[in-house]
Amino acid sequence: MAFESFLSVPLLSSVRSVSWLPWVSAALAAVIGSRCIYLLNFHPAAKFPGPRLAAVSHIYLVYYWMKGRYPWAVEELHKKYGPVFRIAPNEVIFSTPQAGNDIYTPAVKQHETWRKTDLMDFGAGDLGFVWENDPVKRREVARKVMPAFSNKALRAKEPIVHKYLDQFIEKMKLRGNTPQGIEMRQWTFWLALDMSADLAYSREMHHLRDEKDSEFMTTMLGTSFYGTIVQLSRKVPILKPFAIFFVPLKVITLIPKFLKMNRDAVQARVDTRDKTTHPDFVDYMLPVEAPPPRTEKEKVHLEQVAMQLFIAGFDPIRLVYYGSIFYLLRTPHAYKALVEEIRSSFQSYDEITGDSTARLKYLQACLQESLRVFPLNSTGMPRESPGGTVDGVFIPEGVVCQVSLFTMARSSEYFHDPASYHPERWLPEYHPLYEEKFSNDALKDYFPFGLGPRACTGREIAWSQTRLFLAKLLYTFDLEMIKGQDKMFEKDFTVHVMWDIPDMWVRLKPRK
Repeated sequence: MAFESFLSVPLLSSVRSVSWLPWVSAALAAVIGSRCIYLLNFHPAAKFPGPRLAAVSHIYLVYYWMKGRYPWAVEELHKKYGPVFRIAPNEVIFSTPQAGNDIYTPAVKQHETWRKTDLMDFGAGDLGFVWENDPVKRREVARKVMPAFSNKALRAKEPIVHKYLDQFIEKMKLRGNTPQGIEMRQWTFWLALDMSADLAYSREMHHLRDEKDSEFMTTMLGTSFYGTIVQLSRKVPILKPFAIFFVPLKVITLIPKFLKMNRDAVQARVDTRDKTTHPDFVDYMLPVEAPPPRTEKEKVHLEQVAMQLFIAGFDPIRLVYYGSIFYLLRTPHAYKALVEEIRSSFQSYDEITGDSTARLKYLQACLQESLRVFPLNSTGMPRESPGGTVDGVFIPEGVVCQVSLFTMARSSEYFHDPASYHPERWLPEYHPLYEEKFSNDALKDYFPFGLGPRACTGREIAWSQTRLFLAKLLYTFDLEMIKGQDKMFEKDFTVHVMWDIPDMWVRLKPRK
């Protein structure tokens, strides 16, 4: 009796309960160990090489995504493990042209069979158009949106493109020819943002006019890292409860603010449907004769489609503007050749049009090379396998696959001297600047605008916008990089949801 009373003392009782800890720890270790054994040896993706840590957890992937160095990490792993490796327990990455064809082009009645993952689902309640992962739903929206990217629609939108490019040129005349020059990252961002807002939903944002960031712009930029955390939470659900701790409180408060700004902008466009002065993307989603969205679901859908077309119309464009200047000013022979082509092709500034610039082979080659040395896609466009073969390798159903365009673009296996900027590689053989040493480059296998049913619908307007930008800029100005800048792509660029690019100071002198 005395012994039993002794054991009932609270302190000893707690000690007795602690004796269960080794059992709990052992059970937990057994579960983790069993899962690791399964992932390393029996999982459908176990046959692929790769870091062992990546095979049993998402730690490897999460670390580089949050650091903003994911594409570079993938490139290094391809060098170590070959053209296909395992980056996460259920995810593999390829770096071959055939893999791109096998993953992104298979379709039945224009519905892709390798389903897009939910990577771009940021919790808005509707995936809109660009981010929609249901092939049937996406196709329904595509039927409405596609006419907005026809040749006829492109010509109708060209005056808007000229409007903002001309405004940009006039601002450069006022601000560019100073000892310190202008900061090109900021100015090209303003230009692309103003242009895209007007093309998407006839919204004038006035960044160029006011020469300052809008609240909308700063709010959107502030959410980029948050978007990465949301994406990682999709891949690693256990992170979701802790996501808020990785993001500053200020950024968290920006999310509803950004969504409200977008809602207000779309609603303003809906309210003035019969008063617009030029066609925009909303015209095709919601013609004047159609009833306005009434339910909350309809409103959210329209908001998502409009926002995605707006983002797709400015983010890649501002990067091509910036990236082309970044590399041209570091490659004197290419800059000189492009200036000569542009200035010898036009007698006046007014001759520079979408049609006239489309004939300039070296200009087009410079843009294509800019998209190669600065690949815009950083996620690899992941797709879920239905059970199929990729570049001769069978991928079991449910395993997620992607292609690292970043790795392909920078590989000597596909491009001669891949680390250097050589527009000549994209020229036709009859062109006087064509060089035979680039004859084996995999030009037709490089797909910066995607492949298959989900290939970028706006690629033609993107080509037109970027050709016009460089043609008007280099026809009007001699560009000079301000000395003392030591910015390198390898060390100064990072990427989360959006690319983070460094300042670039450029002097623009009116041509002699």
